[in-house]
This record gives sequence, structure tokens and C-alpha cells, in this order.
Amino acid sequence: MTWTRFSQQPRAQELLSHSLRNERLAHAYLLAGPKGSGKKQMALHLAKSLFCSEREADACGACVTCRRIDGGNHPDVLFITPDGASIKIDQIRSLQKEMAMRAVESSRKVYIIEHVDKMTTQAANSLLKFLEEPPAGVLALLLTEHSHAILPTILSRCQIVQFSPLSAESIAEKLRAEGVLAGMAQVASHITTNVEEAMTLSQSESFAQLRNLVIQLVQECKQRNSSALLTIHDMLQKSDKSKEELPLFLDLLILWLRDILYLQVGRHAHLINSDQQDVLQGQALVWTKAELLRGIDLVMETKNRIERNANAQLALERLVLQFQEG
Repeated sequence: MTWTRFSQQPRAQELLSHSLRNERLAHAYLLAGPKGSGKKQMALHLAKSLFCSEREADACGACVTCRRIDGGNHPDVLFITPDGASIKIDQIRSLQKEMAMRAVESSRKVYIIEHVDKMTTQAANSLLKFLEEPPAGVLALLLTEHSHAILPTILSRCQIVQFSPLSAESIAEKLRAEGVLAGMAQVASHITTNVEEAMTLSQSESFAQLRNLVIQLVQECKQRNSSALLTIHDMLQKSDKSKEELPLFLDLLILWLRDILYLQVGRHAHLINSDQQDVLQGQALVWTKAELLRGIDLVMETKNRIERNANAQLALERLVLQFQEG
């Protein structure tokens, strides 16, 4: 559980670990980046690295101190999350009182605020004053997915640490390490840049069912007396969640059509549905490159149409008929 676990965010890792090793930590950092990019995990690791009893300028993750911080039970590490839809001024006032008190177990205190962009105006102004005159030994770690929504005056008081979206390869590797089948891990990692969402998807029975439905639909669109329209109808009638899952279904359809195209042009290393290569090979024999390219465009148009509140069933039926026209 060392700093090396954050190799997917090399700039953030190097900045924070180097500052800690050289005792040059700023009093406040804004960790900014998309959901699932590892901001909270790195904030926790930095906090643990300050207090860890087993390692210097790093965290073992296993000692009593590290485990207490992970569990939110360390007296010198305070967490704040939105109370309902926002972070309120009473939460910031309580934070200020807590941080003004002497540290219990060391000379340092740390506070971590998640979704700092969700502060009310009063809370933001109160935090600003606290950032301008921080108590000695207090470290602020502010986390956000929307740095543009934060007061410029708060941004100017923090050192900004930018996080990039995780690569699909990194996400798939994390999923496989957690026991997810390689095929599902690969596909889920190309649907979302959020590790937690990818994990939920890859372990969901409905996710596997949607991919099977994609395979079935692409096969049926090239068969005589096709039942593709019936397949679409059955999907939409199957459950109340079916319409909510349409964007995911269409994303999976795009990935599948692209994989067929990759096979046709010999780019086997780029396959996403690599666990279904035999099926892809068979479908690659009946689809032309022109049909696949046009098909991908049609799926994207259909997705946009549905997002603009078009009738889902009509939009999908139109897509199937366009596929069958060739």
C-alpha cells in the first residue's frame, strides 16, 4: 500500500510524495479530476503517510493508525461530505473549532472535504477565511470533480493537483485483480472511467445480458426472416429498467460493431470483446466495412435522438430497419 499504487496518476503521486518526503507540504491542496480517478484514495494515503507508525513519508496501510484513518476513527483526521445536497456553514464552523484544538496524537491535523464544489455561499466564504489564516500544523485536502464551480479566491489559496481519467487498461487490470473475468473487465473498462462503476457493471447480470442481446441483434440483422424487431420489442418490455439501460446497450453495440471492423482490418490487438472472438469472426463474414462504419454512425445518431426524448421503441426499430437496408 505504498505510493507506487498510484502509478496511474504519476504527476499527482510525484508532487505529493516528493513534498512529503522533503517536508514541503503546502497547507492546502485541491485534488481535482473526474469521478473514479483516485482522488479520495490518494488523499487518504497522504493522511496515513503523515501518521503511519511503520513507515516514514509513506503508509503501510496495515498498522492500527492506518486502519483507523481508513475507518474514519482517527481523532486528528476529519472528513466532511455534503449534508444532503450541499456542504453547509455549520459543517465548516464545526471544522474550524475542531482544527483549532490541539492535535491528540501528533503535531499534525488533517481535514478532507469531498465535493468541495457543493458548498453553500456562506460555507465557501467561511472556508476561505480559514484557508487564509490556517492554524499551524493543519493540512487541508479538498476534493472536487468540478473545479470550475469553486470560488477563484479559494482556488488561489490551494495548490491544485490535477487528476486524469484512468486508462481503460488500468481499470481492466484493477477489475481482474478483484476477480472479475477478463472479458467482462475489458468491456466494462471501455464503458466508464470510474473504477467503482466499472466494477458494478462487470458484476451485474443485466450487463452480461445486454451484451448477449447486442450479439443476438447484430446476428439477426443479417438473417433472412429476421426477428430483430421482435428482439427489440422484447427488450423494451422486459422490465421497467430497460429504458434506463438503453444508453448502455447502445454503447455496447458501438463497441461490438467496432470490434467486427477491427477484425476485418487485422487489428486483433485492439479487440475489446476479445473473449468473443469466434463469434466476431463469424459476423465479420457477413458485414461489409461500409455497413459497419455506417452502422456505428447510425447507433450514435440513435443514442442522441433518445437522449433528446425521442420515442425509444421507434428509434430502435428505425435503427434495425436501417441496418437491414445495408
